Order: sequence, then structure tokens, then C-alpha cells
Amino acid sequence: MNCESNKSITDRPARRWWPRAALALLICGVVVACAGTAKGTRTSVYKNNGAAAPSVDIQSRPEALVVIRYPAIISADAEHPFYQAFGNTAIGGTVPIEVKLRTDTTRVAQAVVAKTNYFVMSLYRQLQSKLPEHTVLLSPHMIVWDSENGLHSRPMLASEQVPSVLTIDFSVYSYPDIREIMDSPPLTFGDIITPLFVVHSNRWLSPATNGLLLSSEPLLQSSWQLSAQQAEQQFSSMLNYPAISHQRNLDFINFLNSRNPTAINVPQKSVSDAGNDVLAVEVYPLEKVQMNSEQIANLTQNYAVDPFTEAFVRGASNRVLGLLDTIDQDRALFFARQASLTRFDPELANAVMSGSSEESVRSRLQLAAALIEAEKKFLSGQSQSVYQGTYDGDYGQKMRQMVEAEYGMLEERRRLARIQNVTTALTVAMLAGSVYGTTVSGTVIASALQNISGVLILGSIWSLSSALKTRAKSGTITENFMALMAPDLDRQISVQAEWLESKEQITARGFAEFRDKTTALYQSRVRSLSTDYTDRCTFKHPQISATGRWYGRCEKGLASGRGYGLVEDASGNSVEYLGSANEGLAAGTGGMIMRFAGRLAPEYYEGQFKKGLPDGVVEVENAGQKPLLRIYQAGTERGKATESEWKRLDF
Repeated sequence: MNCESNKSITDRPARRWWPRAALALLICGVVVACAGTAKGTRTSVYKNNGAAAPSVDIQSRPEALVVIRYPAIISADAEHPFYQAFGNTAIGGTVPIEVKLRTDTTRVAQAVVAKTNYFVMSLYRQLQSKLPEHTVLLSPHMIVWDSENGLHSRPMLASEQVPSVLTIDFSVYSYPDIREIMDSPPLTFGDIITPLFVVHSNRWLSPATNGLLLSSEPLLQSSWQLSAQQAEQQFSSMLNYPAISHQRNLDFINFLNSRNPTAINVPQKSVSDAGNDVLAVEVYPLEKVQMNSEQIANLTQNYAVDPFTEAFVRGASNRVLGLLDTIDQDRALFFARQASLTRFDPELANAVMSGSSEESVRSRLQLAAALIEAEKKFLSGQSQSVYQGTYDGDYGQKMRQMVEAEYGMLEERRRLARIQNVTTALTVAMLAGSVYGTTVSGTVIASALQNISGVLILGSIWSLSSALKTRAKSGTITENFMALMAPDLDRQISVQAEWLESKEQITARGFAEFRDKTTALYQSRVRSLSTDYTDRCTFKHPQISATGRWYGRCEKGLASGRGYGLVEDASGNSVEYLGSANEGLAAGTGGMIMRFAGRLAPEYYEGQFKKGLPDGVVEVENAGQKPLLRIYQAGTERGKATESEWKRLDF
């Protein structure tokens, strides 16, 4: 039977047991058997070629190396805005209005969250196996909505409050229209998975890209805007002391909430160019990855070998390890560390900005670092509880049943596409809808099950267990998440903090209690600083007609010595500087981020300064270009320089 004869079936009288809805479904294009076979690429661009993973020689440190953020649960208030945004901002095409209102479309949106909870654990486990203990943390987010901020997200654990070198945003994606399951749009169904993957860090690690290092292609524009916004918020919070912490929205949720953004010419480079030193965002292309079919077909019986790890995660995690190998981790951590110290002791944070090596500063810093490490270990225990509950527990078991049943359904659909049996293909398509809660005639389902033995013996997989629910009332959302995903999260955890010759056992059931104890311990043990480290000094720049703020050493009310300064004029032009200063101006070795109103990206200068301007050998960084070493005199470029002449900023 060819495709033309397939089309002619719709002109024949429908049998009595076919409801009109099923016939309409057939007419509107469910029969896509001739269109494709729902296959993805067997090899991701992040290839797992059997080569040894990059060598990451990292000793255990107080801070985390990687925090993985992901959408984990939907607030009841955010349900409708989330479904609407999901339908309106589809990756892979435009969703017809009649499809946006379908029940199965909302179920696909729910499935994106449910499956992300499951598949993110593969990435967590792989990185955890390659990095030192307690250095990989999970940060599940709840999707929320309010009239002021619209659709956004909030972290459910305190993992992002611990300084970390890299932050990964992860989710999986499915095209909203279930009728397109066999066609080209991206989807996560059966043995096919579409990962969305973003890596970012502190803006000082890569000033030219505001700290954005890697982004999935569909999220690139919104992630760039999000990183720029985060940099501006962090700058503003330090300029207008006391600093107010800024919580970055999940990149995927920000994408959904920024429909039709103004196009930006983001400086970018491909995965194959990742090794070059052009200052641009590495773009991970949108790809449907096909996992090993034999492993998926037997997922409930044997999941010791993770098909998602084999298809994507091992290669992607090696890319993360490669980043950790090549970047300056002290640079990435400096400002996150300072923000964390501010919570314990603002005076100590200012002393660290000044580069002080006084004994009283060192002793306070050792105690604060020990308590930050204790908090990291506590949060690592919580992350492990989330992993065990989500992957090894009841939730993971039900998700594996669902994925395996989807695979059986998709394989049958592929077979029908080859033999072009339209009637049975329609039945399988409706069963695919039933996975996500589509209301179809019981008669049709009964007939379908007679025709397709064993394809979906579990019926509507989505309703198998309440453990698959990813929505909750706002007031109980955290409690529901803990009960469903991490039933052991509320267990008592003990961590030993060690500094100098002291040891202290800290035990708590929740992080709030644990933090209260670390703060109280710090306040009971600190010694007075021998020097006053003020945050009320003045910092200036010769090209900005305003005075700013200085954190660090000070003389006669002006920045003097090592510290950190910020200044901004009424037009939005700003300067951010870390290094040595004299008489309120940059002088000596330092690093300077300059932002100009209306420009896409900042400029960064690192090297020698005099009277607030580059003077001497300076490295210049601009987005889309390679770093350049130049000789400057009073802010004017005079020619090329060599690396042997250049003095780096010590973070």
C-alpha cells in the first residue's frame, strides 16, 4: 500500500466502532507513517569514543566544582502559565492553536519535567564518579508564577548558595504536538531523547561572555540575556551596598518566559571549535539522540548499564571535565566565595577583597572555609538522597516502566511505518496520547489492545503511580517534592568541621538548622581583626563622571592598595575593577570590566594600570575575538606585546 492509497482511506465510510474524534485525528495528520521513522542520531556531538576522560587533578576544596540545576516540580499556580508558554514557545516549529489546547499537549509539558527528574541523575552520577567527593551538587527547582515576575523558578535546596566553579542547567525536551511523534521535531520518547544543556560560571571567569560558556542552540539567545542580566544584578548589588543576592532563573524556564525576544548576534563557536581561544559561547546543536534499543527494551529488568550515559552523558560530562581542566578555578570562585563569606562576616569579606595576609584574617578565613565546606558536605548528603529517591527508588522504577513501554509503542509504530498499516498506526498514536492523559474512547482502546498485544499492557502509564506527579500546591510544594523524590532527605545528617587544631561535629535534620549552627559556631569562635576594613571608600574612573564604591584598603576616604571597586554613570556606562589602586583610581596590577550602554558585551583589560587607565602591558578581551596582548600608554594602545612582559592578576 503506498502513501496515496493511505490517504484514500479517509474517504471511505467509517466503521461503526470508530468515534468521530478518532476519525478526525486520522484526518488531521496522525497518519505520518510515510513521513518518518522517529529515529535520532546514534552518536551525539559530544562523542563517547572510548578515549580516556580529561585528567582533572583537583584536590578537595571548601567549594563545589559543579552544581546541576533542573526543573523538578510545578507549582499549582504555575501550571497553566507553564503549559501555555510550552505551547507558545515550541522548539522545532510552530504549534497550531487547536493543538495548544489539547489535553495531551499539557501532558507532554508535564512529561518534560517528569523525565528531566529522571535523566538528570545520569549526569549527576557520571560527574560524581569522576570528581572528588562532595564536589557535585544537585539543585532541583520548582516552577512558579506571580504577576510581577511571570513564569520563573526557585531552587528547593540551598546548593546554589555554596560557591561553585561551574553551574549546569539541564533538561530534556519534547515537541508539544504528540501527532508529530514520528516526524522531525525534537522529542524525548522511548529510546529517543533531546537534551538541553547550558554551562555558565561567574562573570569574571569569562567577562566577554558574562560567564556563559556553553549553551544548547535553542536556548542561546535567552541564556545570553540571562547571563547579562545576572552580571548587571550582581554589579548593582555590590554598588548599592548592602549586597542583595540575585537568584538566576532556570535557563529553560527563562526561554519559555521570553517569547519572541529581540534577536541578538551572540558571539558563538561550534563544538568542533571548542579548543580554540576565541571568546565566544560554545553552541551545542539541537539533536535527538537515539539510545541503545536493546538496553531500553529491557530497562526495568536491567538498568546497571545506563543507556543515556552511553548515548550522551559520558561525552557531555567529559566536556565539563575538560572545562574544569582548562579554566582558572580561583577566578571562577573568587566572587562567589566573597558572597558566601559576607553571610558569615562582611568585615572578613572586605578583608579578603583587600588581599590581606594578616594572621587575624587568616584565622577567621580558615574557620569560615571549614564551615562552608561543612555546609557543602551537608548539601552533598541531600543531593545523594535526591538521587537515590529519584533514580533508585519508586520514582525511578515507574519512570523506567514508562520509558520501556514508550519504546515498545514506538518500535511498533516504526514497524507499521514500514508496512504502512494505517489502521494500526492510528491506534498506536492514540495510545501514545493516552500515556499523557489523552481522553479517548474506551471502545477504541479495547479494540487497540486486541490488535496490538503487549504494546502497552500497562494502559495509561502516566497514572501508574502518584510518584510520577510533578505538580503540587504552592504551600506544600517542597514537602511533596521531598516525599516523592527524596523520602530520606529529612534524615539527620552529621558533618565534622575541621580547622587548625579544632574539630566540631554538627548535626541537623534540615539545612536551615544546619546553617543556624554553623553561623552560631562561627560567631562564638572569631577573633577581632587587627585592621579596620571599610566598605565606604571612594573609587573613581577618569571616563565616568560619578563616584563609586571601594571594598578594600583605604586612605583618606579614597581607594588605596588592593581591593575591588565599582562605578557607574547615569547613562549606564560602568567600570568594575579588582586589583591595586592609588588615590581612588586603578594603579598597578588589576583586571577591569568595562560596560558601555547599548553594546552587546563588555570589554575586559588585565595587566598594568595608572591613574585609572591601562598603562603598560595589558591583555584585551572582546567577545568574538581572541585575547590580545597590547602595550598601552595612558589608555591609548601603542602596539603588540609578548606574554613574557605581561603580569597577570592574582585572584
